[in-house]
Amino acid sequence: MKSKYLAIIIVVAFIVVTVASKLEAAVKISVTQTAEKITISGYKGKKITSDKFALSNDGWYIIKVSYTGADASICQLSLVTQKMITDQETVVGLLTNWMGPNTTEKIRSKGSANSEDYMIYVENAEGPWTIEILNNPKPTSISSKTTFSDTTNKVTPFFNLNKGSATFTMHQKLKGQFSMRLEVALYDANTGKIVSDLCHNDTSPTLEATADIPEDGTYILEVSGGDSWDVSYKQ
Repeated sequence: MKSKYLAIIIVVAFIVVTVASKLEAAVKISVTQTAEKITISGYKGKKITSDKFALSNDGWYIIKVSYTGADASICQLSLVTQKMITDQETVVGLLTNWMGPNTTEKIRSKGSANSEDYMIYVENAEGPWTIEILNNPKPTSISSKTTFSDTTNKVTPFFNLNKGSATFTMHQKLKGQFSMRLEVALYDANTGKIVSDLCHNDTSPTLEATADIPEDGTYILEVSGGDSWDVSYKQ
């Protein structure tokens, strides 16, 4: 009789732990979606996914990622579809692979995303994180700056360019041979499409590139860099 009760207790305990684990995973990631923005936030977790959300082929997106874990903690997040998970291609959609707190921004150009079942895949996160996906972002103000500077992966403020030629000068300061190499792309904020790939995977401390601006309008730069960088332009 004792062994029967013991077996029942073990089964009940297993069910409780399983249900608790599922509830814990569900609570850790929240998804809220409006026409303008999707916000996904979570905490600790391994190999779990958020609920599904849609990204449209007609939209372009600025993705902002923030992680506030401890200095030596891990945050590995990817933007994936169910097919990518099935095919074990989650690294293709990698948004973060950090050791310690960080914030980054990146652009998904118009036509590069079209699925009803996008999810955030958490390979491993050891602290709180938040992702904001801005849909067809509209500038609240236009910057008058001609030089932008920051660190890591960032999107500049919106700025105006005139039709014709524009020259961009880019500087980077690499801390070591394993620092992220500089990548800079110019986007048309009216169409959400890339105008010019100004530099790609470059280790040069100073670069210069000329872009053909198709029309007067609002533009934005996506800059990926491991350390300090600045980008200036002139027409």
